[in-house]
Amino acid sequence: MMCHQKILFFIACALHFSSSAAFAPLNRHHAAFTHIDSSVSSLAEEKSSPDDAPKEISYSTILKVIDEQHHIQSTTSCTYLPRETAPIDCGGSPETKPPSTYQHPATPVLSPGAVNALRLAAERYFDANGRMMGQSTASLEDILSFISPGHDAETAIKLELANSLTQNIYPLVRSAWANDKAFTFGNADTADTNAAPLLSVTSATVFASGGHSGAKVSLTTLERDAGIFVVHIDLGNEEQLSGFLDESLAKGGIYFESLVYDSDRVTDSVVRPINPGQAVVHKSDERTAAIITPSNIRELEQKDNRQTLDTLMRRQLLKTAESTRHYALRLVLTTNQSASKTTSIDSAESQIVYPEAPPAERAYRLRNFARLKDDRVRYLTLAGLIDVNDHETHLWLGFDYLSHIDNPEYKVDIEQRLSDINKAIFHLGKAAALNPTDPRVHFQLATVLGAKMECEKSTPNHIETNGRSLEQYTEIAAALGKSALCESAAVKLGISGVQDLTSCLNALAQTLCEMGDFSTAIKVIDQWAECGSVRSALAIEDMSISATEDIPSYEWLSSDATGKKVALRTVGDSPLFNDDDISLLVSAADRSFAQANGKQLSRYTMQYVGNSEVHLDDLCANDHVLKQRIDHILQNRVYPLVRQSFAEDDQGGELPAGPLCVYDSIFVRYNGDEAVLAGRVGASQPLHQDGGIYSVNVALNSHKDDDVNGFSGGGTFLEGLSRDEISCIQRPVSPGHALLHHTTARHAGAPTTSGIRDILVIFLTARHPQDISKSESTYRVERPMRLQTIAKQLPRDKLIPCLELAREHDPLNSEMSYWLGVHLLQGDSSDQSDQRWNEICRGVDVLQTATQLNPTDARAHFHLGMAIASRHKYAMRTKRAHLLPPPGEAAEALIYSFESAIRLEQVCDEAGCKNGINIPAAYLALGDFMGRLRNYPKALEYLEQVEGAIASSESEEDWAMSMLEETASISNFCRSEMQQDSSLV
Repeated sequence: MMCHQKILFFIACALHFSSSAAFAPLNRHHAAFTHIDSSVSSLAEEKSSPDDAPKEISYSTILKVIDEQHHIQSTTSCTYLPRETAPIDCGGSPETKPPSTYQHPATPVLSPGAVNALRLAAERYFDANGRMMGQSTASLEDILSFISPGHDAETAIKLELANSLTQNIYPLVRSAWANDKAFTFGNADTADTNAAPLLSVTSATVFASGGHSGAKVSLTTLERDAGIFVVHIDLGNEEQLSGFLDESLAKGGIYFESLVYDSDRVTDSVVRPINPGQAVVHKSDERTAAIITPSNIRELEQKDNRQTLDTLMRRQLLKTAESTRHYALRLVLTTNQSASKTTSIDSAESQIVYPEAPPAERAYRLRNFARLKDDRVRYLTLAGLIDVNDHETHLWLGFDYLSHIDNPEYKVDIEQRLSDINKAIFHLGKAAALNPTDPRVHFQLATVLGAKMECEKSTPNHIETNGRSLEQYTEIAAALGKSALCESAAVKLGISGVQDLTSCLNALAQTLCEMGDFSTAIKVIDQWAECGSVRSALAIEDMSISATEDIPSYEWLSSDATGKKVALRTVGDSPLFNDDDISLLVSAADRSFAQANGKQLSRYTMQYVGNSEVHLDDLCANDHVLKQRIDHILQNRVYPLVRQSFAEDDQGGELPAGPLCVYDSIFVRYNGDEAVLAGRVGASQPLHQDGGIYSVNVALNSHKDDDVNGFSGGGTFLEGLSRDEISCIQRPVSPGHALLHHTTARHAGAPTTSGIRDILVIFLTARHPQDISKSESTYRVERPMRLQTIAKQLPRDKLIPCLELAREHDPLNSEMSYWLGVHLLQGDSSDQSDQRWNEICRGVDVLQTATQLNPTDARAHFHLGMAIASRHKYAMRTKRAHLLPPPGEAAEALIYSFESAIRLEQVCDEAGCKNGINIPAAYLALGDFMGRLRNYPKALEYLEQVEGAIASSESEEDWAMSMLEETASISNFCRSEMQQDSSLV
């Protein structure tokens, strides 16, 4: 269906955004869900005869299994911690107690001695299990086994925990949430206290994080938990318990997504500081994350009120997380009732009758059970009926309906597709109303609204109006804006990475461009671009460090033909990476590739046979030695080298005012032998521009010219050198040395024809200046690149203005002029209006600018030649010949453009990095144009080249035959005209 293709962008973004969020990973109930599924399957088999297909399992059967599993787990888990013995009368009427978001008792629930003992035991446990980096978790029971020798110590801590639960936590929960369904379901109204729901601990987990370079701010991932209530008890860190009370000291905190109201005051969503032994209690349906925070976080936020992600507060949060390892204990509480025994009339044996699980537990378990089934909607619908106020069920239902649309096996008509979309809108709208601060919900809602908009265009008798389209786009933009606001709060606090926010801002920028609201789109694109500057956990530039002796020597590679500096390479005895650095990095990459077992590790989708990639941040995540080494190299060699060298490039623009940082970095392995076996010339990358501002390409092994065991071929093809005597394929002088250039310089990975070539590519951008009074032009380079990407998805009436805006923001980037010129020429050929004529003429002018900005771009020369030819044909057809330049001038420009394109493309082809421009079409256009100018001998000279060019190209047979027929027709015409001219003479 037509709409199916048009909504792929929306669905792709949705799946990308939701891959780690919409379906949170199973946690403590994973085993229970497996048991539920197997138990239900067994029941289904019992009800079916051997020859029958399994019967559909009834709702009551599933609920009975869930109730049984909940009861067993709630009575057998954490048996060393006491269950509530009887409901506590907290006084007052339940109706007078509104539900609370959280409770934060001022009095610690654990003594300093117990806190210190638990933390030290956790340190010993994680150290013994090699888990002293990253986010680590362990059951409280395992931690208690590492208490200092002596039965009395462990017993004393268990006793203190028991007293805290029975005397403080259970009464607090009863008082704060007295009217919660957890206490009012089932037989709660009975006078029999044995049948009343009682609190118990179903999970006790110790978390730890921080204390190393690149540490995360969060101890726990941002998600909701199982159970009914969650008790978070802070266990502090070594500095706190040693008595250091600096205001910037690392302390515990809890981020509540439901408390996000304004992205400018994100600290309002953090309950802090939490001192060791203190607790925070909340409902388990709250999406929260335990974090490490400086105690003066609010003051830091107030000092830097810029509308950015990279604030002083965020930087201090990350530094605080790196400074110490923090610990916390999380208790998950549920409620249950006593089971009873009944005796059947037909049997003397008694049976256990399990009480109903709380509605929240039933719904939670049903959602996770639904994951394992094909008919998920059935079970999710039941979950929604059981707990009508749980937004998560509506989110899952909405996403499930939405996912049908992109399923190629789901073949339905437009009406059914729209029906599914409307159901998704209903559930996602309900989820947004129940939880207006969940960014996942708003993103999915925007996605399905976009899908509906595209599907409606394919319905019979659809009439599209600008007012209706604008209304729909406005609704989509509002949902994306809300999602971005909520998601950016977690990013500003260092809790979440930028992947989901990037997807959201990408979609929002495109939607705004669809609306024609380019001024707002630019602001969103700047936020989108800033995501790239905070993505990496690698060290940012310390601008207080002056140039050191570690900076390698370097030399510029300049083009004699254009007079431009193209790239620079390091030389001498001081490379960026020494042999030990290379060995450390390559070993980490080898381990990663081995563990992946052929699976693609790169986030980038442009992958080729023979190429393997892994991101440097991923290699450093669990290797603190490598992380520290890379940080040192960046801080003392790479950043100073870039500052010093690119200050000499007067054509590259001003240096960033803010500190340099890593936009992304990739370890790339080119396997030439594997690529050749697959039928390729070698392992390579096509011509492209990079993201960020500067590219640093570090060699990690030797070429065959320098080492008999090295690789053959390979290197970086620099388009800017393709008109010079110097080779346009350049490699660093030896392993550890680097090649550097602006990211806007078009380049390619030349084919590695044998052996393995390893490189590390580092893309650099810059953060906002630490001095908040300074402005930064960093994202001036990023804006046009992103506008250009968006423009290609837009209808023509928005595409051209979008490309015009991209060119305006970076007039020196030839790509902007090139793409604008190409699209200006791609209008309606039957349109004879002045507007169309002006577009064609502007296309010629803009493409001329592109060739001036980048004289080595074969594509720009080719399309300029085509543009001149098209202008001539259009003018002759629409009686505008008098507006054309003199024939000789036009012919000279056309010949120069096409011959430049052919010559440059031949250089690219010889290097194995061709653009793929249509050389036969260039010769045909030259022949046709010269024939129209009555220069028949020259026309035939060009036309004779067409067949040879087709033979050496990878052209489709039908297309080649058509071109040869047209070539023959023009050639015959030229010969005929030449004969007539000869007879007249």
